Amino acid sequence: MSDSRVLVIGASNLDIKGQTDSYHIAKTSNPGSVQSTAGGVARNIAENLARLGLSTTLLSVVGDDIHSRHVLDVTAAAGVDLQHVAVTHEASTGMFLALLNQYGDLESAVADMSILSRLTPEYLASHQDLFESAAFVVVDADIPEPSLIFCIEQCEKDGIPLCVEPISVARSHQILPYLDRMTMVTPNREEAEVLAGFPLRSAEDVRRAGARLVERGVRWAIITLGPEGVLAATTEGVDFLPSISTVVTDTVGAGDALTAGTVCGLVDGLDFVPAVRQGIACATLTLTTRLAVHPELDRERVLAHQKRGETEHCPAR
Repeated sequence: MSDSRVLVIGASNLDIKGQTDSYHIAKTSNPGSVQSTAGGVARNIAENLARLGLSTTLLSVVGDDIHSRHVLDVTAAAGVDLQHVAVTHEASTGMFLALLNQYGDLESAVADMSILSRLTPEYLASHQDLFESAAFVVVDADIPEPSLIFCIEQCEKDGIPLCVEPISVARSHQILPYLDRMTMVTPNREEAEVLAGFPLRSAEDVRRAGARLVERGVRWAIITLGPEGVLAATTEGVDFLPSISTVVTDTVGAGDALTAGTVCGLVDGLDFVPAVRQGIACATLTLTTRLAVHPELDRERVLAHQKRGETEHCPAR
């Protein structure tokens, strides 16, 4: 258990996920299953961090409704500090409606995050002391742009590392002008295309994109590539890190787990690449559950997955 506190800012919502039993056919009903779980990128990251033993505080906003009670109960049970989460009577808790194929991969989704317009700079300023005491701040790009700017300025003033999760292609355009003021970004392939400014059609393109993000001022860049693994980029160079083999149940939340595992490693004092390897292990665990966060995530299981990954990619002679 670390005494270092991580401050996480952004969405807490209910995920509703439908998964088809077989090949998805557009414009018709597909047999499958539907499940609702606690979700939201910031909330997912916060839950992962708490399960890994870090003191974690969440700044978010939810509606005064049955959905928020479920989401907050799950999050509190994991050990996240929720005492500063705003509850409003004027908007409904955010919703994420996802369609997954038979392999657990996302086909399409609709995110209703209009409630996050209430996550204002004024709300964040009322919790300025949480920034000052944080070892790391993690922000999801669903928050309003003025609030993102507030977080950037506060972290700059207090000398706190800032990780921004781009969330989507649309939100990647929002954070693009501020890349040089972020410590770490964690885009997937499509989001990285926006941030780098060119399509990623090959491994060399991905390598150039990682280098481009660092050239634009980011200290640490992670480009997630699904089963192809992860690109980790710093001023010292770029590394392709392989994924760990597993049977995939559901991909939703895996990227959030990777971000959380990496941040946890950095807070603990690991170098960047070992921290990313820890993030990959967290993501691998998350791929095996239909929940957005693995309910049995802990450091022991993460370490076991890391060792298994090392065995896969460095077999004994």
